[in-house]
Amino acid sequence: MNPTTPNPKRFPKNGLRGGLICALVLCLTLGLALSGCGSATSAQDEAGTTGDKSDPVKVCFVEVVENDAFVTMMNGFKDEMAAQGYDNVTYDVQNAQGDTSTLNQIAAQLKGSDYDVIVPIATPAAQACTNAGITTPMIFMSVTDPVAAGLMADLDKPDKGITGTSNVSDVKAIFEFADKLDPKALSGKVGILYCAGEKNAEVTAKAAEEYLKGRGIEVEVRTVTNSSEVQQTGAALASDVTAIYVPVDSVVQSSMTALTETATKAGVPVLGTDPVMVQSGALESVSCSNTTLGAKSADMAIKAITGTAVADMPVEVLASDDYAVNGTTAKALGVAVSDSGDYRVID
Repeated sequence: MNPTTPNPKRFPKNGLRGGLICALVLCLTLGLALSGCGSATSAQDEAGTTGDKSDPVKVCFVEVVENDAFVTMMNGFKDEMAAQGYDNVTYDVQNAQGDTSTLNQIAAQLKGSDYDVIVPIATPAAQACTNAGITTPMIFMSVTDPVAAGLMADLDKPDKGITGTSNVSDVKAIFEFADKLDPKALSGKVGILYCAGEKNAEVTAKAAEEYLKGRGIEVEVRTVTNSSEVQQTGAALASDVTAIYVPVDSVVQSSMTALTETATKAGVPVLGTDPVMVQSGALESVSCSNTTLGAKSADMAIKAITGTAVADMPVEVLASDDYAVNGTTAKALGVAVSDSGDYRVID
């Protein structure tokens, strides 16, 4: 026999074929099993839930300070979750009581938490949570300019584990509404009051200043560092202006009643950016609905807890279509309120 020719007795034809088939079947079976396990694990890790609405869900709201606007947003969030069938939800609220260092500590502690979704309210809380490197899905509420705040590079492509709803303030609409209600409001110098530590407020204040200067109106800007400074700073401002504009600002808003009482006594209207400011005595506001902010954020949270990646959810920017007037303040300032239906009156 030629030494280079295989010996058929050593390699039986049927035996070789059978062995190969068995090996292939075994590899295929193992591959499918491993693939199935991997897919199941991946889906479970990504979703954090089985998708059953009766499963328990844990949500944590984070705020630098509490005010009525934030409460309205949280209630809107909870109502929407319930409306979509999520009744087994536990809600926690972490409130920094106006202290930035406490806010950062809260964010750091949340990094190792077992919440299904974290909901920072307004820019300071969103920034603290983002900077803490939290890996839990985060859906913010009421951030005026997420890009300027450093939360992402592009509203359509969240890249830092956080997305949510934005309430861009329409400064042009606010001042045009003031013109309509009280022509005297913008007849002289206009004051702008906000907290220097709030990026939301800074962005909106600059937009308001540019708009007013574009109309040839003199502007005086005053800032505070905490809520205890609002009344005194507001009183000084009211003595020198014909109106005070307050941008989206959780710190100033928490002391809005003190500010509006002081300004109204001086005959100076406060122009707000949230209906809660009007409830607290501001003459008027133009904004999006806080209830809608909460509901839209809940929609996004549901997507997150059922498996949609945060990076695949662009920021939702809500329109400023809620016009509100405080009837009591209007009367105190001698401003006539109509029943035209163009705005709602809050007493």
